[in-house]
Amino acid sequence: MLNSRTEAGSSLRFGVMCNGTVFQRWQTDAINDLARHGHQLVLLVVDARSTPETSRFRSLLKKKWSTFLFSFLENRVFKPDARRLCTLNIGTEGVKTLHCLVEQKGFSEYFTGADVDFIRNCKVDFILRFGFNIIRGDILTAARFGVWSFHHDDELKYRGGPAGFWEIFNRDPVNGAIMQQLTNKLDGGIILKKGYLKTVCHSYRGNLEQLLTVSSAWPAMVADKLARNRGADFPESKTVAPVFKVPGNWNMILFLGKLLLNRLRFYRDDFFCSEVWNVGMVSKPIHEIALGTGTLQKGDVTWLRGAGRDKYLADPSGFIENNQLHILAEEYNYKTGIAGISEITPVTGPIPVIDSVYHLSYPFVIELNGATYCLPESYQSHAITLFKRNAENGKFTPEKILIADVEAVDPTLFFYNGLWWLFFTVKQYSTTHLFIYYSDQLAGDYQPHAGNPVKIDVRSARPAGTPFIHNGRLYRPAQDCSVTYGGRVEVNEVLKLSSSEFDELPVGFVMPVAGSKYNKGLHTVSGVGGHTLIDGKYYRFNRHFFVRQLQSKLKIKGPGNV
Repeated sequence: MLNSRTEAGSSLRFGVMCNGTVFQRWQTDAINDLARHGHQLVLLVVDARSTPETSRFRSLLKKKWSTFLFSFLENRVFKPDARRLCTLNIGTEGVKTLHCLVEQKGFSEYFTGADVDFIRNCKVDFILRFGFNIIRGDILTAARFGVWSFHHDDELKYRGGPAGFWEIFNRDPVNGAIMQQLTNKLDGGIILKKGYLKTVCHSYRGNLEQLLTVSSAWPAMVADKLARNRGADFPESKTVAPVFKVPGNWNMILFLGKLLLNRLRFYRDDFFCSEVWNVGMVSKPIHEIALGTGTLQKGDVTWLRGAGRDKYLADPSGFIENNQLHILAEEYNYKTGIAGISEITPVTGPIPVIDSVYHLSYPFVIELNGATYCLPESYQSHAITLFKRNAENGKFTPEKILIADVEAVDPTLFFYNGLWWLFFTVKQYSTTHLFIYYSDQLAGDYQPHAGNPVKIDVRSARPAGTPFIHNGRLYRPAQDCSVTYGGRVEVNEVLKLSSSEFDELPVGFVMPVAGSKYNKGLHTVSGVGGHTLIDGKYYRFNRHFFVRQLQSKLKIKGPGNV
């Protein structure tokens, strides 16, 4: 449901550079996805160079022993499932095949004039590079939209390779990746698609798996965009980053030691560091918090009474009724592993206000025409459901399913420029992939944004509270989960927002409350009147959390498993 499709008659023709008809799994996923989106594979450009057979003794002599450890482990230990070899699921009948011999000049490869002319005559719109090495020359302009290639690092920091390696080595929390239209500049082409993922610091294989799997969907996204708008504009990279190379044996020994330490930290946090969140109130409007210094001190925040040792409160949102502030929050219970939506009162503490069999969180509040609505996260229900408040008993009851068949995370709904805009991520990519839907009515028929997912960035995709307008400009709080889940809130100024365009720019951060008990994270900033509601967390051991994590690792079902 969340994938866009090209309009009839607007498909693109593409070719693939390869070493034969066998591909890595992530590459076949990319090609098959293009076919599902209606784009047509018409050409295979095959590397015709053959590898001469040599004796085992001679092959040993030719090995580059200075990087032997990486080469050995890459093929036997670090190889992800995404690199498993497989064949295409789509038929290749009618697909032309061109076997090419290239001329080697230094580290670059050049195609012959005859081969370039053949490719031009095939009238392909673009060529995916899944074979050959560093290519330059006329081949780069043989297709209408050039040659598309992947670089699974942030090209502004790391050119060269290996993919996803130096981020772990350098303890970089974010691993960028790009799909570019190649130019003669190494890893500095025209950026067709870019994403930022959290580095899997404890597993090189896991880091590669996520990079390859996520980026395999990008060719179809870009092809769809070009099919809708042949004049689409893309930026050229301005990288001056250093070129990294395959690590030597000593660096690999250091790398293995770092992996071990990272894995020990990962399992320590995974079993022994349960999160304890609480809700706080700041007596300032949201724009002063979000666009200020980004630093809250202990004295700025009034923390609510905690929910008990085995519970926590998070994701606050609120509304004012009869001059009284009402605060809604997620109330999570470690004993059951289930969360619900409660109203927080100074007298009685949390009172449940939504009855549901599903895990609920992030109670986003909307007010319209004197009525109060709540849009909670309920990904387990596979729907985004709008609830309406009954003023007599304070309960919220289902009003309408806005979008079905989606595992939405942190749905955020607001009115802007004559339309209702619904932002959320999805469970599979809860911290990285931002989706937008829109409608002209609050409960109306919501349509997907043409560019979904409009953003892939672990630092600023997932919604984190109330979008707001200040001095005529729209701002959107988003979670920065690059270092830790809910580490801080990034504030973005929305520069473009329409049914086909979206662009935003980070303008600041809201950091965890310094000097407070809850200083290890902050992932919600909600405005209500002249107040701002936030949350914060710290860590402690919880036996229920430990048992549930152990059951999850051992695949044992227990009460409250979600």
